[in-house]
Amino acid sequence: MQDLLKPPAHVQLMKQLDRAAFAKTIEIPLLKARNIKLSSVIPIVKPFLLKLRKFKSIRPSESDEVGIYLNPLLVGSWGDFPNETRASLETLSLNHSNFTVESFTLQYEHYSVEAILQAVLPKEQEGCSSFTTVGHIVHVNLREHLMPYKDIIGEVLYDNVPNCKSVVNKTNMIDNTYRNFQMEILKGDSNMQTEVKANNCRFQFDFASVYWNSRLGTEHERIVKALKPHSVLFDVFAGVGPFSIPAAKKKCTVFANDLNPQSFKWLVHNKKLNKIPENLFNEYNMDGRDFIKTVFKENFPRFSGKHPVYVTMNLPALAVEFLEAFVGLYSLEEETQEFEPVTLYVYCFAKGEGPEKITRNLIESSLRVKNVDIQTKITELFKVRTVSSMKEMMRVTLSLDRDILTGVAKSKRKLQAELGIKEDVKRLCRSEVNLPMRFCTWKQRNVNMGKNKKKLNSVFKVAGAKSLKMKAKAKPVKSELKNIKLKTKEKVLEIDKALDGLRGTFITTSTEIKQTNKPKTTPLPSVKVDENVENNRIEATEKLETMQL
Repeated sequence: MQDLLKPPAHVQLMKQLDRAAFAKTIEIPLLKARNIKLSSVIPIVKPFLLKLRKFKSIRPSESDEVGIYLNPLLVGSWGDFPNETRASLETLSLNHSNFTVESFTLQYEHYSVEAILQAVLPKEQEGCSSFTTVGHIVHVNLREHLMPYKDIIGEVLYDNVPNCKSVVNKTNMIDNTYRNFQMEILKGDSNMQTEVKANNCRFQFDFASVYWNSRLGTEHERIVKALKPHSVLFDVFAGVGPFSIPAAKKKCTVFANDLNPQSFKWLVHNKKLNKIPENLFNEYNMDGRDFIKTVFKENFPRFSGKHPVYVTMNLPALAVEFLEAFVGLYSLEEETQEFEPVTLYVYCFAKGEGPEKITRNLIESSLRVKNVDIQTKITELFKVRTVSSMKEMMRVTLSLDRDILTGVAKSKRKLQAELGIKEDVKRLCRSEVNLPMRFCTWKQRNVNMGKNKKKLNSVFKVAGAKSLKMKAKAKPVKSELKNIKLKTKEKVLEIDKALDGLRGTFITTSTEIKQTNKPKTTPLPSVKVDENVENNRIEATEKLETMQL
């Protein structure tokens, strides 16, 4: 009964869309009303109406009679109405005689996207549970087991998502410098230039060359609301401007930066598109660490103590590694005034159980200042969204105060730089080979592979080329081979000794032969070789043969 309004079972595992195969005839209840105002009936039966896509629950006719389709999962007969509902209908002269059942054929267009995909895709594995819309583009992230069904998924989404002109699937992880990803078009146009409206702003960009996540719209709005008018915002990883553009429209002074040339191009374009005054918006195309050490360092003293200052660092995969750039940014000699604390929002991914604890460890391992407890600088931990199982996107609010900005870093890398010591980097981790050196963490930089592997006081582990496990496996093989060689030598000596004794029985001197007139035949003595010795010899020989490289 629960499957009554679902697609037919025979469409399961369909890989090429056949819309006609979704036809299904069912019996649905119908309430007929004649010469009665619908405005009086509809409020009573509204909870029981049949709601389908592209289907009208109220069927008018040329006569005064109107048919009201009801949900068969809720109402099967007149008696299924609650007593209060029946009483209300009877006051309008509607009773069981007005209740009937009619055949109706459900078609492909009547089902929701979720219902179609659930009916088609394998039930024993995770389905295509979510997608995002970016302007006219529908974006999915299909797992490997769904790739055989990518064509029908693209067709279904293209048919049913409003204003959809393209359906794309991400084909690799977001792990490059510019945070964009490779994609394949499942259905529709190849034009990836689109427009999104968010926070009362318009954003235009090329989705194939920049990063945009529609699921972060609420988070963007939260941060912009937290900014006070005439505040100052330093957006280290600005992208196309989801934080910066709305902040500037709020009369905040904005310093926006992004390393991706395409993001920078669309950032400037969106500034003009939203008519942002030039004196409020300053855009930069540089590395985030350089932006902190130059633009932030030069401009922060101008506003400190006069306007609230905020910093946003929305690069969850790497942002925490840039925090050390704030440590010791100003020397005590340079300081001419008391710094007002800066409110810093940094985003990161927490993988594993206890995301709050993991996040605190990430911040503490990345922002290390001598004689400063960084945990006391964390004012808020906020769970932005669940990315996947055991992976959360977190926002950390830090108070970036005088202790940090004029502090002394405990980072080994910074100490080496001050002393003029070059870091000994033999090899980067395989997962980071596509990243520039500046994006690699201190944990990856300070690890020498092979014999020089060091233990790191960290929550992360980096395996060397020769792990302890590999060495542990090699030791038993070496010692066993030595024992086999010793045993084999002993068995060979025993056999040689037996052969020497056998040889002595056959040899007689020439003098004894001359003295003997008649040849005398002497039966050969039987030499008994220990059976265990012989078996051990054969076994040892076989082992040596099998162990040869």
